[in-house]
Amino acid sequence: MATEFSLQASRRTAGHPNRDRAQGRVPAVMYGHGVQPLTLGLDAHEFALLLSRGGAHHVLRLDVDGEPAPRTVVVKEIQHHPVSRKPLHVDFQAVSALERIHAEVPVHIEGAEQVSRRGGVLQVVLHHLRVSCLPADLPEQIVVDVSALDVGEFLTVAQVAVPAGVAVLAGPEEVLVSVGVPRAAEPEATATPATPAEGAAPAEG
Repeated sequence: MATEFSLQASRRTAGHPNRDRAQGRVPAVMYGHGVQPLTLGLDAHEFALLLSRGGAHHVLRLDVDGEPAPRTVVVKEIQHHPVSRKPLHVDFQAVSALERIHAEVPVHIEGAEQVSRRGGVLQVVLHHLRVSCLPADLPEQIVVDVSALDVGEFLTVAQVAVPAGVAVLAGPEEVLVSVGVPRAAEPEATATPATPAEGAAPAEG
């Protein structure tokens, strides 16, 4: 089961996103599963800490000011500034403990050192896997052991072990990781002797 993440949110008046951002707030909205959409604001620093811990890929307990109980939500979308990459807006989807959700789960690679020692170059094709499961079954990460792979070999989605109750939505034949050969060193250019210019007198001995 994934680590439990919590986040505080306050209600805000729609229509002033830039003012909210200038005050250190990230505008957000929550919708879904039988709830009226709520316009919210998040503390920018607190939300940045959540992102740094990988919370965007997990089920969250969202504590909204004035609400009697926390909401169970997942991050549906984050809009980022094109240059600074700071979050500009967040969409949360309220979920039910009894209904399956779709979520992106990080892939954690183990055994890369053994591949490198055998002269292989590990190439990770999929860094996240989209899964379907109940909120309580959402894994924190999907571990992929590549220690037995040799040069020229690969692992597909169908070969990855996932926890009970979790279904991977990617195609079973999609390549998850592969092992290539190191790029050959570029051959050094061979120096070509200079030829005397046409008509030039030969050098004296």
